[in-house]
Amino acid sequence: MAVTRKPKATTADNFIENGGSAAIRIELDQPLAETQLSVKKGRPRKEKEEEIGVKLRLPTSLLEQIDDSVESRKPLLSRHQWILEAIHAKLDLG
Repeated sequence: MAVTRKPKATTADNFIENGGSAAIRIELDQPLAETQLSVKKGRPRKEKEEEIGVKLRLPTSLLEQIDDSVESRKPLLSRHQWILEAIHAKLDLG
């Protein structure tokens, strides 16, 4: 059995007629509003706000208190998340 290459579409019209690589089949008789397009499942993604890294210098005793509070919290949080939560609480952001 001889191995041959897959024939390539020679024109753009031929490519479109064959469906292309990511074709969505739409019935031409249906109005666009009635057409079912692919829908992504799951939660919609939130737009990420720009973040800036901040170096924070804390006394060792304060950091130990934060770590003790983080370890006693259920479910477990990261130190970063705990500090963000404390900032939000102080600023009354929720």
